[in-house]
Amino acid sequence: MKFMVLSLLVALIWGLNPIFEKLSLVRASPFTVVTLRFTFMASCLLIVSVATGRYRDFMSVDGKTLLWIFLAGFLGGVVGLSLYFFVLKQDLTSRVVPIIATYPLFTALYAFIFLNESLSALRIIGIFLIVMGLICINWNRVG
Repeated sequence: MKFMVLSLLVALIWGLNPIFEKLSLVRASPFTVVTLRFTFMASCLLIVSVATGRYRDFMSVDGKTLLWIFLAGFLGGVVGLSLYFFVLKQDLTSRVVPIIATYPLFTALYAFIFLNESLSALRIIGIFLIVMGLICINWNRVG
């Protein structure tokens, strides 16, 4: 039950975050926003890791794990967030964010292909509903 409450808290925070992101793009470029965001996040995490002693954990990360971390940081962070902020500056937050929030659809497909995870009938129905939701959100553009 605790994980559900914490998950909902994350959803509430992440639901509010695009509003701040859109507002930050009014007078700043996507590149500036992404760069300052990462700099702020890295600074906060560095302070917390030093304050809690968790920085010692960094030395125990093996090379292969470090490669996965860097790939995820580059694709999801640098490339993904840069594209996200670029698109967010161009269009309505209420249209952009739901489209981008379909990434679990792709995660399920990638997990099926690369991690040999199963795709149940219920999961396939969920993917179909996501696609139908995208059509509803963007109906004015499609029709």
